Amino acid sequence: MKASVIDLGFNSLKLVAYDVKQQQQQQQQDNSFVAYAQKSIPARIGEGLSQTGFLGNEQIKRTLEGLKYLREINELHSIRHCIPIATSAVREAANREQFLRLAFRETGFRFRVLSGRDEALLSFSGAARAVRNPNMLFFDIGGGSLELVHALDYKPRSIFSLPLGGLRLTQLYADSDGTFKEKSLSKMEQRIWDLLPGKEEISPKREIELVGVGGNLRGLARWDQKRRNYPFNKIHNYSMKLDSIQRMREELMILSSHEIGKIDVIGKDRAETIAAGSFVIELLMKKLGFQKVTVSTHGLRDGVLASFIENPLAYHKEGPVTISQTLLRRAKSPADGAPQVTRALESFGLIDRREREMLEFGFRFAMSELSSTRPESFFFTLMDLDSSLSHRDQLIASLALAQTRKSRSAEWLYAKYKPMLKPKSRNVISKLAAMITFLEVLARTESKAKFSFIEHNSKIKIRVITKKKEFPSLVLRDAVAELSEEFDRSIDFLVSYSSHGRRVKQTVSSDALRRRSP
Repeated sequence: MKASVIDLGFNSLKLVAYDVKQQQQQQQQDNSFVAYAQKSIPARIGEGLSQTGFLGNEQIKRTLEGLKYLREINELHSIRHCIPIATSAVREAANREQFLRLAFRETGFRFRVLSGRDEALLSFSGAARAVRNPNMLFFDIGGGSLELVHALDYKPRSIFSLPLGGLRLTQLYADSDGTFKEKSLSKMEQRIWDLLPGKEEISPKREIELVGVGGNLRGLARWDQKRRNYPFNKIHNYSMKLDSIQRMREELMILSSHEIGKIDVIGKDRAETIAAGSFVIELLMKKLGFQKVTVSTHGLRDGVLASFIENPLAYHKEGPVTISQTLLRRAKSPADGAPQVTRALESFGLIDRREREMLEFGFRFAMSELSSTRPESFFFTLMDLDSSLSHRDQLIASLALAQTRKSRSAEWLYAKYKPMLKPKSRNVISKLAAMITFLEVLARTESKAKFSFIEHNSKIKIRVITKKKEFPSLVLRDAVAELSEEFDRSIDFLVSYSSHGRRVKQTVSSDALRRRSP
């Protein structure tokens, strides 16, 4: 099924088209989707709103023209469901009802105007599903407003919607060329500082991560990557330090909008808003004591679509948005048996939580259609995917998958990206590769594994149960040998297996395999 979300913000009018996945048998949505097309139009409907309180005629005209264009995109892509939303500019405008009626009459789009609270919650839910961090301070900085959600265990504890968008602040404090005089800059800084919540309002009971979305934050991330010669063209889950943001903000403040627009990774669409937006992010980090921020490329539009898919009738009802906890939790790996085995490995202390998440990522794609492509193409496709893993962990998991293919390209890829890795990463890559191979044997033979610990000789016993008449015991033995080599020599592996309802006497012991070269 194809669906789209139209987001009418203070500065931009955006459409994102999604392919919503369906289960093959029940033909029901499983709540997974992927964006495949996007169009952004600088309609700037909020221009002048702070001074007049009304949406201007020229701004409305630009917006209606943009909506007609987006309507044609929907028709071109045979979009089944289109969900139009409007945020800060429309909800604040004194003539909002007149605009909404005109928009429906001219374009057929019936907008849902989100409150600040609804916008914050939906944006948070879209990011939380992709970042996968239960404890965070989340922010969404747009053209007109800044939304904040403090969450513990995925449950929002406090919500803020503040008039601190990049375009709004620029129009209030910048000169006509987009530069800031010292006096105006000081006034803007004071306003931002006064409106931002303090530590006493957030009051975290445990360590939390700062996660943000928004075009200005993405622009800063691209610029930071360019300055660092970052090897990946990948923004999601990219982290920036406070001092980096401060240096970029200081440079932006002395440039005109025209000069900022010449920075290729920022571009003219963000040129007028990014200086003020970067100041909001910097002061937020300083006031609340964060030393780094993580970027999400998933936010409001993903949250809106997920909420609609979960319950279309409830989404269209009047009243505040409610976000269920199931919306915030990432779907389990579709590969049968993998989560149970990986958790067993973790429970026996063979891998830690971080390694388990990398292993589940690697195994999921080892069993996917992507795995049949060339190793180099497979690797770069994996690295291009948005994942809840950090960039380094995603790199390690992808290199482990390349290593399972026993290709020379795995060594070449490791050498190419070695500067991004830590000294012990090579051992982790080899360990993950061995475990992925073992899990593949289980999955492809539709087998199960039961783990037990033999205390007197510190051995891990793995019993494999399969219904297959012909079981690849030699392949299994090779996989166990690789496992044995990658773990501490004080740990031994004993593997026996049952085939077609009868116990096979053959036991694969790592004791007998230690003659292999380490």
